[in-house]
Order: sequence, then structure tokens, then C-alpha cells
Amino acid sequence: MSTSVDADSLTTPSKSLNRSTSIQLQRSSTHHSIATTRFGFQIGDIGLLIPIAMVSEVVVDIDIYPLPTTPKWFRGLINLRGSLVPIFDLKTLFDIQTKSEKTPRLLVLNERIKTVGILVDTPPKNVAIGQALTQTPPLPQLLNKYSHG
Repeated sequence: MSTSVDADSLTTPSKSLNRSTSIQLQRSSTHHSIATTRFGFQIGDIGLLIPIAMVSEVVVDIDIYPLPTTPKWFRGLINLRGSLVPIFDLKTLFDIQTKSEKTPRLLVLNERIKTVGILVDTPPKNVAIGQALTQTPPLPQLLNKYSHG
């Protein structure tokens, strides 16, 4: 008994190679008319949010290659599926003190052609925000200009 396979139903090699082997963050399929959903994570004692539409992933067990004569907050580069991605340590950049003994996780953020990695203390999770903030919580001074609701 012979079986035939339709060539149109097969995955192309380039699509297979670009498929992520890391932990993909799950986007919530439910929509709330009142709440806005974002991804929340922590760096030290600071909680940060990113838009749910931003493509992101947590990458595990990957080597970070440091570059000479770069600032301490620039940890280096990773090779993520053939693309070089810069890795930043925001705790060092913003001088955030922490008591955490945990090994930080690598969160890769991708918006169109811009891809960066940041070290985070907690894995991202869905956070529903019922209303807009009327006042921004205290942040390190360098981070204030990047804050928006």
C-alpha cells in the first residue's frame, strides 16, 4: 500500500529552521472590554510591562559572548537562530539594587527588525490592567524618559 504526500502540505525548510525551540510566551486569547493585557516581569524590585503584541520569548541555556571595551551593562551577544542579538543588563545600567540570589532569565524582545535581549528576575506573565495609571510609580531617573502608559 503506497501513500502519497501532497508537496503543498509540507513545511518548507526555511520555516522549519526558523521555528523557535525556546519557550514561547503564550498570549491570552480572551479579550476584556475593560482590562488591557500586557506582559509583566521584574528587574530587581521594579515591575515593568511590555505590550502584549510585542513578540517575545524566554531563552534558556544559551551562551552570551562578551565584547571587549564595552560598558558593564552591555553583557554581549547571543546567536539566536543565526541572528546576533545584543544583551543588556538593565539592573547594572540603572543601578538597581537587588537581594535576589536567583539566576536571571534572558527575555528576548522583537519588534519588527529590532531585536534585543534583557536579563530579568522573573518570567513574564500576563497582567490585566483595569484602568490607566494616573501617576507613574517611582522609577530610576534614567528610566523615566522611556516610561509611558
